Amino acid sequence: MSQLPLSKKLAYAAGGLSMNLPNLVISQWLYKYWVGDGYAPLLAFSFFFLAGRITDAITDPLVAWWSDQSKSPRGRRIPFILWGVIPYALVIAFLWTPPVQGEGWVNLVYVCVMIQLFFILYTIVVSPYLALLPELTADVRERVNISTLQALFVTVGTMLFGVAGILIHHFGYFGNGVIVAVLTVIFLLPTILFIKERPGQGPAPVESASVFKWVGMTFDNKPFRYLIAATSLYWFALNLMLMLVPQWVQTVLGLTEDKVSLVMGPFILVNVIGFVALNVLSKRFGKYPIMLATLLGSAIAMALLFFVGDLPFGDRMTQTIFVVALLGVPASGFLMLPFAILSDCVDYDEKLTGQRREGIYFGVQAIFQKSFIGGSILFFGLMDDAFGKSDVADAETGLKFVALAAGAAALLGFFSFLGYPIRERGTGLDLPPTK
Repeated sequence: MSQLPLSKKLAYAAGGLSMNLPNLVISQWLYKYWVGDGYAPLLAFSFFFLAGRITDAITDPLVAWWSDQSKSPRGRRIPFILWGVIPYALVIAFLWTPPVQGEGWVNLVYVCVMIQLFFILYTIVVSPYLALLPELTADVRERVNISTLQALFVTVGTMLFGVAGILIHHFGYFGNGVIVAVLTVIFLLPTILFIKERPGQGPAPVESASVFKWVGMTFDNKPFRYLIAATSLYWFALNLMLMLVPQWVQTVLGLTEDKVSLVMGPFILVNVIGFVALNVLSKRFGKYPIMLATLLGSAIAMALLFFVGDLPFGDRMTQTIFVVALLGVPASGFLMLPFAILSDCVDYDEKLTGQRREGIYFGVQAIFQKSFIGGSILFFGLMDDAFGKSDVADAETGLKFVALAAGAAALLGFFSFLGYPIRERGTGLDLPPTK
C-alpha cells in the first residue's frame, strides 16, 4: 500500500496544535480568570461551562452527520474547517473581555453566550478535521505515523500552553487570547490549502438515515463501545489535572501564575520523548497493550500527586515537578493512540454496514468525552467551593483529593478498555466477527 508523502502528513498533522492549544488554555485559565478575578461566581461559571460542554456534545453528532452527508465539490470535511476557522478564532480572542468590572448579570450573559459559541465553533472546525484521518490512508501503520505527527503538533500546542502564564503576565488575558487565536488560524491553514479531498458524494442511502439512526448504529460497534468508555473517563481525569496545576502552583507551592511553566516544562519534554518510544512500541506490540499501559500509568501518576509532601526526596516543588513529568510518559500515549484506534473502529463499521461514516464516529465519541470534561469542570468547582475558600491547608487537601479522583477515573478507564477486541496482525487488522 502506497505511503502518503511527508508533506501531506505534516499538512494534516499541523492542525493538532489548533485543536489542542485553545482547548488547553480555556480549560486551565478561563476558570481562573472569570472566577479568580471576580467576574463571575464560581457555581454559575461551572454551570455555564458544563452547559457549554453539553451544547458541544449535542452539536457534535449533528455536524458529524452533516459532514458525512456532504456533497460539496471541495470534499466532505474541508469546507467546515474553511468557513468555521475565523469565527472560531474570534471567539477564542474575545472570551477574555468581560463587558463590565466585577460580577453582574451582563458578565453572566456574556460569558454564557461566549462559552456556548466557543464549543459550537470548536465542533464545526475540529470534528470534520479529525474525521479526515481515516480518509487519508487505510494503512494501519501509516495511521499511527500520522497520529504521532499530529501528537507532536499537539505537544507544540502544549508547550505554548505551558508558557501561557508568562504571556498572561506580560500581555494580559486578552493579549494571550489574541495570540492563541492567530496561531489557531495559522496551523489550520496547511490542512485547508494542501489536503485535497475527493468531492463529497455522501454515503450510500440507508433506511431512515437520520442523525438519530446513525448515532444509534454506532453502538452496534463493539470495539467503539469499549473505546468511548475508556477515553471519556480519561478525559475526565486529564481535565481535572489541567485545572489543578495552576491552582496547585499558587496554593501549594506559593508561586505566581507565571511560574506554572516551571511545572509544565518537564511534562512537555517527557511528552516528546514518550511519542518516539510509544510510536515504536505500538508498531511492535500493537495499539491495544500500549493504550492499556497509557491508562494504567496515568492513573498511578495522577494519584501520586496526593502524596506530594510525603515523598522521600526533595521539597514540594521538586516532588511536584517529578510527578507531573512522570505523567508526561503515559499522557503522550493518550495524545497519539485514540484517533488511530478510532480509525480502526471505523474500519469495523464498514465491515458491519458497508459504509464509510468517519464523521459520525468522531461526533458520537465527542458527545461522551465532552460531557465527561464538563462533569470534571463541575466536580472541580464543587471541590474548590468546599475546600478552596478556607485556609491554605484545607485548599491543599481539596486539590490532593482532586488528584486522587483523577487517578481513580483513569483506573476505571483502564478496566473499561480491557475488553477491546481489535488486534493488529502484521500490517492489517484482526477485526472481530460482526455477530
